[in-house]
Amino acid sequence: MKIIGELNCIGLCLSLSDFAPYIGLLIVVSIALLAAKQMRARPKNRLFTFVSAQVVALLAILATFYIMQCSEMLTVYLYSSYVVISTILIFGVLRFYDRILVRRLDAKPVDGIMDWVQEFVDALTSASVYYYDSAVPKAFAAGRSIFVSVGLLEALDDDELKAVLAHEAWHIRNNSRTPFLKQLSGYG
Repeated sequence: MKIIGELNCIGLCLSLSDFAPYIGLLIVVSIALLAAKQMRARPKNRLFTFVSAQVVALLAILATFYIMQCSEMLTVYLYSSYVVISTILIFGVLRFYDRILVRRLDAKPVDGIMDWVQEFVDALTSASVYYYDSAVPKAFAAGRSIFVSVGLLEALDDDELKAVLAHEAWHIRNNSRTPFLKQLSGYG
């Protein structure tokens, strides 16, 4: 109920302010940027558009806060909490995502079943190779680890597996020097 009352108060204050059209424009621009994000083809552009929409929305909230000159606006605290939590998730979880996947997939080091795989990857990059129980042939890189399914190990011969591992090692080698937001967007 407090949020509805607060929104009514914000609406009343804005309707009496000369800055209401500008704040309305900021809100419209933020919504338009969020819609444009979905139309962008490249992940880098989608990420830039999303961050731009967040910045414009923050400007609208700060302008509203300034106009109202009040210190007990719940929406500002909620949005600030959202910014802090999403920043922690974006920058914190990505550092430990591969460890989370090891537990989630019940993955095990591949050197327990194949001797040469870890040595091959070590020659390309510093990454741990894990296998997990799935009949679906699949390989992917996350953090500083490479994951391969049992189905993939059974379906490929050694040369084909080397090609897949080299591809995943390339991802790790190139994504390790990029910002976390770039990794999050899938660009690179």
